[in-house]
Amino acid sequence: MTDITVPDDFPRPKHLGAVPGVQQKFLAIEYKGRYYTPGCTPPELHERWQHCMQLVPQFVTSCIETKAGKRKDMAEADILDQYLVRLIEAKWVSEDEARWVIRETAKLLGWPAPEAAHDN
Repeated sequence: MTDITVPDDFPRPKHLGAVPGVQQKFLAIEYKGRYYTPGCTPPELHERWQHCMQLVPQFVTSCIETKAGKRKDMAEADILDQYLVRLIEAKWVSEDEARWVIRETAKLLGWPAPEAAHDN
């Protein structure tokens, strides 16, 4: 893998680690001569982004079917909000990634993203 690109708005994992001792320390992983926080090397981020990108078209399809069917009178942001709750509960991705997936889904649909999908 030579060209690993992930959108800037894709969430980065947050690791708050502690290592005992007197001197301050930080957790880092070396990749190609550079240091990254755990889970944030280019290949790791690319893998997480690809996983999330596989979910987006599935949610687009589900949202379209939901809006055309039993929830035709429901606001689009509310439909997305319900899918956000389910995605977080399923734990397929992190909560930050779930919000990103729903924002991307909203963007593709041209729907407003629910308030809960915005970054905390």
